[in-house]
Amino acid sequence: MEKQTYPALNTREFVAKWHSVVEEHLVTELAGLLRPLAAESSGNTLGPEQCAALSRHFAYALQVAGSDSGGLQAAVEYLRQAAALKNEGPEIS
Repeated sequence: MEKQTYPALNTREFVAKWHSVVEEHLVTELAGLLRPLAAESSGNTLGPEQCAALSRHFAYALQVAGSDSGGLQAAVEYLRQAAALKNEGPEIS
């Protein structure tokens, strides 16, 4: 069954939808990049599920790094906290 889409009601909703689409694209692209990067550094390969989970964290960290109140230090801190929590990390959607 195909998901039915509706046009944005206003500019704010359009921007929110646009950001969601861009995020999904970048997460997919990051997932494809993580496997070869991980294999290059450790000789191990990540599975598709692991790459997908990691790409969500990296996409969020990149958003934090690019925000006015964030920066690289805040992004690294987010990744540090996510790593400490392992599978109990913050849900990112």
